[in-house]
Amino acid sequence: MTKAATVCGVPWTLENGGCTALPLPPDETIACVARAHVANLLPKAGVQDADDVTLMVSELATNALLHGSPRSADGSRKPSDGAELWIYRRGDGRGRQELVVKIFDELRCWRRRRSTVPMPEHGRGLDIIDMLSAGRWGHHASRSRLRARQVPGKVTWFAVPVRAPRGRPLSADPDHALEELQALLSDRGLDAATPVAPTGLALGGITIWCERSTFHWCDLAGELVRLPVADITEACEQIVQLHENAGEAAP
Repeated sequence: MTKAATVCGVPWTLENGGCTALPLPPDETIACVARAHVANLLPKAGVQDADDVTLMVSELATNALLHGSPRSADGSRKPSDGAELWIYRRGDGRGRQELVVKIFDELRCWRRRRSTVPMPEHGRGLDIIDMLSAGRWGHHASRSRLRARQVPGKVTWFAVPVRAPRGRPLSADPDHALEELQALLSDRGLDAATPVAPTGLALGGITIWCERSTFHWCDLAGELVRLPVADITEACEQIVQLHENAGEAAP
């Protein structure tokens, strides 16, 4: 099931610059299903080495199954709706693009899995991802996309460079970028985002500005973050992360 609804002019499909979100099963078939989903999308994404990407997806999916489910007091795995696979392209507005692959699970804390893949020449577990992605991977707090009620959790992700596709550019309409961002945040359950005149959006203690085709805001350390409106999907992801981290930091 692909989430293909259009939100304020930003299509949620990989081909049109949005995010494809797919459910993953909460059982041992998770890695196989994740690989199949990614393999179907890669030909349209401009990826150079599909084998590397599917291997990294397999590692993330297995890690989510083994270490991404909440546990009962006796250590048994609680019932879960399963993980989610998210895939989107990022554009920096200057022709450089990369494919971002994320797997969401319901456990906020981080656990590292050792790989069972018999490939010692590539290292083990997430070391494989570190090598094949040239260090472009990580994990952060987030919220689900596919649940009827968005639940907190985390994503583990990696990114690889891709060729820029022909056709529709990866960009929001600069004149409506803030409205589109507000709609994307609302879609993630952050309905409290409200406009701030003339070009701002307030979300709790966070204010996001959109000026000269650029989003900008301050992170929890007070550092300025800037992203072009062409990177609206990533901007939404980072703001969701900031919101979740701010909630944890609150007394």
